[in-house]
Amino acid sequence: MQRKTAKQELMRECIFTALMLLMEKEDYDRITITDIAKRAGVSRMAYYRMYRSKDDILTDHMRWVFDRIADQVKEQKITTEKEFFICYYREVQKNTVFLKNVVKAGLMEQVWRIMKDYADDFYMYRKEGKNPEGEDRYRVSFFVGGILLLTREWLESGMNESVEEMASISTRTADALLS
Repeated sequence: MQRKTAKQELMRECIFTALMLLMEKEDYDRITITDIAKRAGVSRMAYYRMYRSKDDILTDHMRWVFDRIADQVKEQKITTEKEFFICYYREVQKNTVFLKNVVKAGLMEQVWRIMKDYADDFYMYRKEGKNPEGEDRYRVSFFVGGILLLTREWLESGMNESVEEMASISTRTADALLS
């Protein structure tokens, strides 16, 4: 979903916030488009101009989060796993409510698919444009799944470890698995 005008951006933010508030109180499957539109203060027609389904709201926000990470990787010229993980866990920390709601709703598969796309891009960034092929494809998939499970564990256990501690754990784990 491409973001356009300031008005549309505000509407997207209202719709996203409405969904997050509803997810705090209700099961995701029970939330309707009408509930979201009403809570956001927009018409259903306005909602459908932005999104086709409530899953699109989450996908749009997930892509926005991963775009922020990708932008930071490029701006800061991040090339090491440790630097990447610090950047990643900072964004996780900033988006705790969103990610806890995604976990609670059982939607980690969607996160995995989006994160896998970005991991492939990061791989290409580090390998000067080379796509992950053969065994590397499986390593990237394994890596993404592992990071998501570490992230989920961190979220569910109260996020007691610092961003730096999580980055160190992830780096050591990645080094052990990918070497």
